[in-house]
Amino acid sequence: MKNWNEEIKKILSKKYVANLLVLMAVAIMALIVSGEFFVKNSSTKHNGKDSSGDTFVHQAVEMKTEEELVESRLKRILEEIRGAGEVQVMITFEVGGEIIPAINTVESKDTTEEKDSNGGSRVVNSESLTTNTVITSEHGGNRPLVLKEIKPQVKGVIVVAEGAEDIMVKSNLYEAVKTVLQVPGHRVQVYSRN
Repeated sequence: MKNWNEEIKKILSKKYVANLLVLMAVAIMALIVSGEFFVKNSSTKHNGKDSSGDTFVHQAVEMKTEEELVESRLKRILEEIRGAGEVQVMITFEVGGEIIPAINTVESKDTTEEKDSNGGSRVVNSESLTTNTVITSEHGGNRPLVLKEIKPQVKGVIVVAEGAEDIMVKSNLYEAVKTVLQVPGHRVQVYSRN
């Protein structure tokens, strides 16, 4: 009977350890998944209250395009011009920019001269050109290596400002836009605000 009890204790202890290990593995996986969930949700934030009634405050994280960033920066700087007041800016761009990736080019040339039994000969030239985009590993993914990025050109700019009724303020806004965006004057219009 004593051996039987010891055997049962050994079996139960092995099952207990195995169950404990499985339970720990499930708990670790749950923590990993919930950690990824919280990381993903932390980038999309909002204002509100949770179910317990506690207030939590979050800001919306917005992904702005290059064009929107240029507009907002230009708006901020134009509002700093004396007498400009509140300013609205609209910039139109040509369709898209251009990205020039790094290219790996392998060129091979081969010349073969063949002679036949009648004394004739021929020369065979072969050329091979292989191009591949150079890929780099970044943040767990593969991306092409970019040599140069050409931003889209500005087609036109409209500025609406409270202080644009004053000819000096209007002139300062006009010159500022031409200078910062490097655009000719015929692509810039400044208007007074209602």
